[in-house]
Amino acid sequence: MSNIKLVHSGGNSVSLTTPDTLAASKTFKLPDADGSSGQFLKTDGSGSFSFASETADFVKIATASWSSAVSSVAIDNLDTTTYKYFRLLWNHKPTEQGRRLSFRWRKDGSDQTTAAYDWNFGETYGSSTTTLAENADKGEITDDMGSDLNEGCQLEFVIYPKTSAESGFHGNTVFWHGIHHENAGYVRGINGSLFYDGGTSYYPNGFKLYMNVNNMDNGNYALYGVKR
Repeated sequence: MSNIKLVHSGGNSVSLTTPDTLAASKTFKLPDADGSSGQFLKTDGSGSFSFASETADFVKIATASWSSAVSSVAIDNLDTTTYKYFRLLWNHKPTEQGRRLSFRWRKDGSDQTTAAYDWNFGETYGSSTTTLAENADKGEITDDMGSDLNEGCQLEFVIYPKTSAESGFHGNTVFWHGIHHENAGYVRGINGSLFYDGGTSYYPNGFKLYMNVNNMDNGNYALYGVKR
């Protein structure tokens, strides 16, 4: 069995060798140039290799965290041509007691404030409560939250912006579920949904989360895209 040995200046080496058994001769052709950062070698099944990019349908797009008060978190320039909808993992607490997390769509960096948000959410702890509204200028995501050390919320969102590829009133919807932490270790389960009913030709490419009053304290998020 033969091999190719590459010897480092320090004396150690790396070897390439043939398989234990080989029924016929093989030729492998390498690419004529380096690929881009993060790419991998891909075979065409006939002995030729090329550099290719990851093509997974579920892709991490962005992560962020903050350790001091921010007025809002806006995520713009969503690639709605590549991604049909987005999943957001979210964790934060408000800076003041009795504040609610709120949502607005954005287009080209501007909030959509037209009073056309229909939303509802339920919170469960021992008994259930349901909160809802029609034709509001924003969507509300949680009930009143506290700002003590162990309070806040952990949520998962499915965010579905409408594009020209969606017909009728499909799209511009948001669904979420998660945990609303209370002081002394109590938690409430949250489930909610939101629909922007402002017409069939509003195509947002961003969104914003913020408190209905004052700021958000420390928090973080991870945003994923699901391809069409």
